[in-house]
Amino acid sequence: MLLTINDKPIKRVAVINDTASAREEMAENIFDAGLEPIIQSSRQNSIDECIATVTSQAEAAILEHHLKSDHYANFMGAEAVARLYRQQFPSLLITAWADADIDNIRLYRRYIPVLVETSHADSEILTQGFKQCLNEFENRYSPDRRPWRTIIRIEEIDRVRSMVYALVPGWDPHKIVKFPLSLIPENLQPNLETEPHLFAKVNIGAAHHDELYFTEFEVAEKPGGEYAKFLRS
Repeated sequence: MLLTINDKPIKRVAVINDTASAREEMAENIFDAGLEPIIQSSRQNSIDECIATVTSQAEAAILEHHLKSDHYANFMGAEAVARLYRQQFPSLLITAWADADIDNIRLYRRYIPVLVETSHADSEILTQGFKQCLNEFENRYSPDRRPWRTIIRIEEIDRVRSMVYALVPGWDPHKIVKFPLSLIPENLQPNLETEPHLFAKVNIGAAHHDELYFTEFEVAEKPGGEYAKFLRS
């Protein structure tokens, strides 16, 4: 499958991973997809330097999330993928840390179209992942990724750990979801205990809570109609 970005074919894929064996395995999968791996084996001194190198040497990238082994990098792959996404540079996040580090990944999940478990990163998955990135750059979202404006009810705030526990009725009216408090604009945070209802853009078509993202929060009036039953008693 020929993929293009801005009418330019995607041929070279940068590989950012802190483990040599993982870089080599990923290179084989990239070869199998008919693409050329550009392996970054040297230390990544900063996220800015990494992004500059990747965008100058390749047309796409695959990054591991956890990059701190042997001081390979001082940033997380999720942050780099999110920044590349904002530049409309197709990038995939590959990790075995999806469950263990979901709180940190959630900070950037809106800008990570594809999160692949390390053991599932075969050539077909990579190709499909890049295509999904390109589709989103053209505002064509899969049902599980499309953002919808929906109401959220804050159930609990852990200000020590800076985490929020919330109900998203449009996704699942019975399941509490956790996400970082820092996702909510600072001007809205002080009143959350007394005004617990917010609107936000959420991908309510997500199949699993780990796929959810939250962005564009705003104050919400008390819900009426079908959402009124979710008001606190």
